[in-house]
Amino acid sequence: MHLPFAPPTKAPSMRATVLTLVCLVVPAVARAQDTAIVINPESVSVAPQPGDLPRLVAEEAIRFYNAATTTRLVGRSRLPRGNEWRGDVAVRNGAVSVGGRIQGTLLVINGDASVDSGAVISGDLIVIGGTATQTPGAAVAGEVRVYRAPLGYRTQGEEIAPARVNPRRWLRSVGLEKSWGTADSRSSLTLATGGTFNRVEGLPVVFGPMFDWKLQENVRFRLDALGVFRTAGDLTDRRSDLGYLLRTELRSGEVPAYGAELRAYDAVVPVEDWGLRNAEIGWAAFLFQRDYRDYYLSKGLAGRVFVRPERLLQLAVEVRRDWQTSVAARDPWTLFRHDQPWRPNPPIDAGHYTTASGTVTLDTRNDRTDPTAGWLLSAQLEFSHSKDVSPQSGVPTTVRRPIPTDGSYKFTRAFFDFRRYTRVSPSGRVNLRLLAGGWLGGDPLPLQRRLSTGGADPLAGYGFRHTTCNRDITDAAFTGTLVAACDRVMLVQAEYRGHISLHWAYNSSRPEDEESKSLLALRGPDLVVLGDAGQAWLVGSGPGRLPADRLPTLGSWLADLGMGVDWGGFGLYVAKAVTAGEPLRFTLRLDHRF
Repeated sequence: MHLPFAPPTKAPSMRATVLTLVCLVVPAVARAQDTAIVINPESVSVAPQPGDLPRLVAEEAIRFYNAATTTRLVGRSRLPRGNEWRGDVAVRNGAVSVGGRIQGTLLVINGDASVDSGAVISGDLIVIGGTATQTPGAAVAGEVRVYRAPLGYRTQGEEIAPARVNPRRWLRSVGLEKSWGTADSRSSLTLATGGTFNRVEGLPVVFGPMFDWKLQENVRFRLDALGVFRTAGDLTDRRSDLGYLLRTELRSGEVPAYGAELRAYDAVVPVEDWGLRNAEIGWAAFLFQRDYRDYYLSKGLAGRVFVRPERLLQLAVEVRRDWQTSVAARDPWTLFRHDQPWRPNPPIDAGHYTTASGTVTLDTRNDRTDPTAGWLLSAQLEFSHSKDVSPQSGVPTTVRRPIPTDGSYKFTRAFFDFRRYTRVSPSGRVNLRLLAGGWLGGDPLPLQRRLSTGGADPLAGYGFRHTTCNRDITDAAFTGTLVAACDRVMLVQAEYRGHISLHWAYNSSRPEDEESKSLLALRGPDLVVLGDAGQAWLVGSGPGRLPADRLPTLGSWLADLGMGVDWGGFGLYVAKAVTAGEPLRFTLRLDHRF
């Protein structure tokens, strides 16, 4: 992230002092009340993620797996029709398909369970870190329990034990949750970070109740009523200090699954969120006063329907109506460089926008946090229009055509992210990524939907926002903002990862096949050799533009080469631009590149 290091020269404000005390007190309260720590790594604004697996459930699963009377299996397993397993069975790190009869309880750890027609389980069916599917005609005599959160564990010979705490979690968003109820219906009171530290909000803190009820078999209803306290706000202006998220979700089934969601929100939203991860953005801002995103305020209503016909595939359609407006950078306290000014937050094209979008996601990765095999294909198409858009002045026609203000403003935008993870040797992997997106049709994109490219991600050999298409924007409102102004972007990333064995393991597990790799393995560093190429550009006719049906020539693309060491997500990389006179750049990452 090209982060400088300098000591602070200002004392923290009273607000920063209070926030620090809260951060120190909350973990102590959590230990005293035996509550769950909420980890929220990838929320864009204030949408909380599910909590961890309850401690009692984890202990029960480990006891069951280690019991002398339990048959233990590892990896994908199948019991064909007409066959029988006698006694309790536990399977870890693999999908289980049951076509015959199990005389006992089946426990599936970090995998999915499928019970076919005619299959019989005389005991319970317990699935942790996966889904359970029963076809008509399947019989489970006991209780069916499904926990989406995975079980973190390490192997000790033939047995398993609780996983040691992963240091990467210390750098995630943390909070406190107190829950009541059963596995079927739960109520909880949450206090957690709801995004990432930034120069507009400071550290957003989410608080309020959440309810998850089982209405009937395979039908659940969820209600979240959360407030958001923006710690960098002015306490005398409550409207800027407080946001909210009210969300309801009705969901049927696990696989296949169907559902609908309604939400009302007042959230600070990032302009471009496909580069560095939230944790990396937040720590760069808090430690070194470097914020690698821009933001705007969005208030409105949204409705979403989704279907998950297969475990790996999800389709969703959303319609939202929101008011979008500019927000200014504040002066939240940072650990270093607090005497330096923040980069100004650029203005946007304010107005009420009605947006319809469709998203398709196909995810066959064997591990979402540390994949070594599989595909991730994500595609989004959105159509948006506004009858009262107020275009920001100071954007010349050399950057974009005038935005109509007669109520006819509309545009279409698309975004694609395709990734492939392949193991090429016992210790070697090749990862590939193609990312493309931007304007597809209609009027020009508003400032909050425009694009740029550069470092520290995805082009590690270039400076932050090396290509922004904003050279002709000279208005004082944009001075020092590095506003992203391109219509389209296309990028290719490739890396080879070779494992460096240190002859010990942080969280040992020896899976039998690629599908059953441990979720929390951390065995030593990876040597990473990387290469990136891409470009961002303006669409249209005239100097510096490309027609809508053309791509930049390969000779105009930016490219870099580099290498680094990645230890469980903590990475140090060095990269050099090969198509421009850029200096050698060092980048510290808190997560895998992609």
